[in-house]
Amino acid sequence: MGISKTPYDVIIVGGGIVGLALALLLAKSNKRIAIVDKKGCVSDFKLAQYDVRVSAITPASVKLFRQLELWSEMVALRVSPFTQMEVWDGDGRGRIAFDASSVGENALGYIVENKLMLHVLWQRVLASAQIEVVTGVELERLQRHEDKAIIDLHAGDRILSAPLVIGADGAQSWLRQAANIAINARDYQHHALVCTVTTEKPHHQTARQAFMPQGPLAFLPLEESNVCSIVWSSAPGHIESLMQLSDAAFAVALAEAFQYQLGAILEVGPRATFPLTMRHVKQYVQPGLALVGDAAHTIHPLAGQGLNLGLADAALLAQLIMEDYAHKHDYVKYSTLRRYERARKADNMTMLAAMDGFKQLFGNDIPLLKWLRQRGLNVTDRLPFIKDLILQKAMGL
Repeated sequence: MGISKTPYDVIIVGGGIVGLALALLLAKSNKRIAIVDKKGCVSDFKLAQYDVRVSAITPASVKLFRQLELWSEMVALRVSPFTQMEVWDGDGRGRIAFDASSVGENALGYIVENKLMLHVLWQRVLASAQIEVVTGVELERLQRHEDKAIIDLHAGDRILSAPLVIGADGAQSWLRQAANIAINARDYQHHALVCTVTTEKPHHQTARQAFMPQGPLAFLPLEESNVCSIVWSSAPGHIESLMQLSDAAFAVALAEAFQYQLGAILEVGPRATFPLTMRHVKQYVQPGLALVGDAAHTIHPLAGQGLNLGLADAALLAQLIMEDYAHKHDYVKYSTLRRYERARKADNMTMLAAMDGFKQLFGNDIPLLKWLRQRGLNVTDRLPFIKDLILQKAMGL
């Protein structure tokens, strides 16, 4: 069998939320786009049960989904707005609260299941005449030429080429490694435990997070009034011990750690864990190549910003690419890619540094630091102007 060569305008490696959103944004340019993903259009979203992995979606990310005319579809399935947020130090002496009404918004954000977003995105991608999905394949080799990149698929019976290839293939990005892009990485020395729980008291559409010496614990409100998704970040040994508990014993340990803010834990869903690592690439772009989302950066989940940063990458990169296309360029200029890198690298570095600072500040029991953080939370809570600035930054406004 001969080798099949297929040319595209853009190849996106990775079919996660960020990669699919980027493909749909670029499809508006009437260019030919390929999504290459080993798993492909797999989304086992079920209305009968909540996905164990959820994301806190900011108004800025909602704007992107509205631009793609997908938000109403997500809302029709299941989207959980939260209008208030409460954050406190582990011993309860420092506390701050936020309210969407203070910045003129209906919600601070929305808790959306990852599988739901993938389900809606894949449906739209498969219906697009501009996008071809290449699935069930192993990527073998990346070749770089002056005017195009070439990707060899396993077994050598198909070659994909395009002037621009984009890596949206996650934290272990094949494309990043194939392009020899260096990355700074640091183990947070935390694992995250996630699951869905039913609580004795209603959540009242309020997101809650307690900062404890061993790590943050968040309760994120879901559609049903007494159901939350929890994210518990702690040392690997502690998380492993929690995973070994029976559901009943875990429910007690969780309620105690959360100081019974929502009463007893009445029901516990399946638990899952994953390690937490800070990653940030030294280069977002090379000639004819760009990285977005987790392929470029990963962050501690304590502020729920990971996916939102990736969607912001996709939104800006798509905007700049389409501007080049609008000026009748047959390819995306390296200077355009560098504009993307400068803007997004600066924003992402700021957020990475902020999350690192929060983890260091709240992740210990040094008496002076405990006093400072408690004092800081309480003082900031009494300064509406500062609180609103914090909110606007976190919401992407």
